[in-house]
Amino acid sequence: MGRDPSRREGYERVVAQYGRPLLVYVARLLGSASEAEDVVQDVFVRFAQLWRGPLEPDARMTAWLRTTAHNLAVDAMRASARRAELHRRGAEERGLSTPPSPGQGGADALSDGAAAAAEALASLPPRERELVVLKVYEGRSYREIAEETGLSESNVGVILHNAMRKLAAALAARRAGGEGKTT
Repeated sequence: MGRDPSRREGYERVVAQYGRPLLVYVARLLGSASEAEDVVQDVFVRFAQLWRGPLEPDARMTAWLRTTAHNLAVDAMRASARRAELHRRGAEERGLSTPPSPGQGGADALSDGAAAAAEALASLPPRERELVVLKVYEGRSYREIAEETGLSESNVGVILHNAMRKLAAALAARRAGGEGKTT
């Protein structure tokens, strides 16, 4: 941000206004608060390096920050999936059973139902997970989701329908398997 005090103060206002909402959004995508903190920090580092417009919040700035957060979160999800696959392959090569992956984002501290939902959400492919987060957690309309993701509204609907079916099936399978049953 350089040595310009007014620019630095403007940057701090942007971080104060957008930091928490971006953190919540990214944490829901990643399922991990600590990974989300890293991603959001990277968003603001890029913002400080690349943003040339005024430091007054507007629709353009909001879109830039959310798009950058989304792209970095997807990159983090892909990297995490690659690491998990490498660990799984390494365990197989050594003849070890692959340990169950821990609940991302501290799911063990959640209720059984919330942990099951978080686990089911984490099992979705990144695109489906993103759309579910935008629709269910962020309360976005199909039109808003389409504008943000570059998909058509009908494509958003199809992807969400399939994702919700997968979530319902995963939760039903968990219940049928005796996990998370209440007595």
